[in-house]
Amino acid sequence: MPELVFLRHGHSLSAREAGVAHDAERPLSPLGEAEVRQAAERLLAGGFAPDLIIHSPFLRADRTARIAAAVFPAARIQASAALCEGPLQAVLDLAESAAGRSVLLVGHQPLLGAAAGFYLGSGPLDLSPAGFVRISLNAARHKLLELYAPPAPKEKTC
Repeated sequence: MPELVFLRHGHSLSAREAGVAHDAERPLSPLGEAEVRQAAERLLAGGFAPDLIIHSPFLRADRTARIAAAVFPAARIQASAALCEGPLQAVLDLAESAAGRSVLLVGHQPLLGAAAGFYLGSGPLDLSPAGFVRISLNAARHKLLELYAPPAPKEKTC
């Protein structure tokens, strides 16, 4: 049965930390890269195998998608501005255009949470960085398979 996964990009550096002028140029942090790899490996271990990975063209989402693509090498990968610019209907149309296939959509909050909530018939979902919502696409009723948030980093103690 086809599945749809909404994956938020991993933890990223602020524009100031990264020394970039535009939000679109913000990179993942080392923590974000590790969290994304763990999220993709969790999906793989749970049996998810996307046919297609569609991502926002923003640097942090592009990198998130490429890390996931290394875990899912059979998946085709493409960028779509709808995943950073919206509106919500554009994201829903993008997901619908891949009907019959399992798709991983990589983007940003609050857009991804709103799209996932729409599919589940609920309000918007709050996705943490590198968090995902996995949905089974059934013609009669879509079903939540997993709502994942990466574990909080361990704090250093003295």
